[in-house]
Amino acid sequence: MIRNPVSRVKFLEENNELTQLPSDDDVRNYFAVASQPLYDVASLILETGMRPEEVIHIRRDNVHLAENYYYNPHGKTKAARRRIPLTANAAAVLKHRLETIPGPYIFPHEKDQNKPMLKVNHAHDGAVRRSRVRRFRLYDLRHLFATRLAQAGVDLVTLAALLGHSKIQMVLRYAHPVDSHKVNAIRKLEDYTATRQIEETTRQMDVFTVGNPDTLQ
Repeated sequence: MIRNPVSRVKFLEENNELTQLPSDDDVRNYFAVASQPLYDVASLILETGMRPEEVIHIRRDNVHLAENYYYNPHGKTKAARRRIPLTANAAAVLKHRLETIPGPYIFPHEKDQNKPMLKVNHAHDGAVRRSRVRRFRLYDLRHLFATRLAQAGVDLVTLAALLGHSKIQMVLRYAHPVDSHKVNAIRKLEDYTATRQIEETTRQMDVFTVGNPDTLQ
C-alpha cells in the first residue's frame, strides 16, 4: 500500500482572511492623489466591482451607455461573461474616455492604441504612498464594492451575478458585514416577527367575528 509521505506533517494554518479594507477616508485620500489612468481604472473597479484586468480590457464596442451597461466578454465561466449595470459615476468615466481616447480600447497601451494597457500596479503603489493611507491592493476596491452592496441589503445571489461568480460561496469572501450591519439584520427580523404577529392576531379576530353571531348584534 502506498502511503502519503506528508500525512503526518503538520501544515501551517492557512489564513484566507482578507486584509482590512480601505476606509471611506482612505478611499477619499487615495483618489485625491491618484493620477490618470489609475484614477479612472480604480473608479470603475469601485463603482462596478469589476476585476482590474476586466477594466483595462474594456473595448468601446462593448460599452452601451444608452442602455446603461457594459458587457464583459472575458472570463473562464459563463457567469464571468456578463452585463454590468453602470452607476452614474461609472457611466461618466466611460463616456469621457470614449470621447477622448481613440482606438478600440479605452485604456490603450501607451505604445500601441490597438492593444490594452498592461497594468497600473506601480501607479497604484505610488498613490498609496503619497496618500499615506493603510496599504491595500487595487483588487481590494472590488472587495469594498461587494461589502458596500452587502451592507446595503443586496442579496447574495444578485451580488454573485454582479461580481461574475457562478457560486454564492465565492461571494462570502468578498462580503464583510460590520457590527452595525448585523444589528440591523436582527432589527429586521424583529420587525418581521412583529408584523407577522399583528397579522395573525387580526386574522384570528376576523375569524372570531365571522363565527360568533353575538358579535353581529
